[in-house]
Amino acid sequence: MKKLIIIILLGLLGCGPESNEEKKYDYSVVNNSGVTVEIRPLVNGVKEINNKITLENGKVLNKKLTDHAPYGGFSMGSLFTTTGCCLTHLEITFNNSKKVIYTPCNETFNCNTQPRNIFGSEFNNEQTEIYTITADDYQNAIDCGGNCN
Repeated sequence: MKKLIIIILLGLLGCGPESNEEKKYDYSVVNNSGVTVEIRPLVNGVKEINNKITLENGKVLNKKLTDHAPYGGFSMGSLFTTTGCCLTHLEITFNNSKKVIYTPCNETFNCNTQPRNIFGSEFNNEQTEIYTITADDYQNAIDCGGNCN
């Protein structure tokens, strides 16, 4: 009986996820808008000036991430914050004259109503994702009437 209990316990211990399991993620943002863009994360509604990213036309922002079991996953928001916490908006400014602001998807905001929202499921459902900022994004952005900062 004692041997049977030991065999059962050893079998149960072997059923859990292994700690060395991992998933690799590769996220990129490509600027093909024709102008320089600045990308600013807003954390808890406040612009993170120190985390501003300037992306010249034709340049790529890339981040490779590793997720360990149990998997929590990543999204495009992981490119713009170091903590992954509390990202409430992402502001993309075009040549300091036009901008667009994207809000992450959640239970109160269905970001899929904005087809080009960087947080939309079509840009966040695979382990390798590429989001391209296009000339149409620039044309459709809101004019700041001068300096967007």
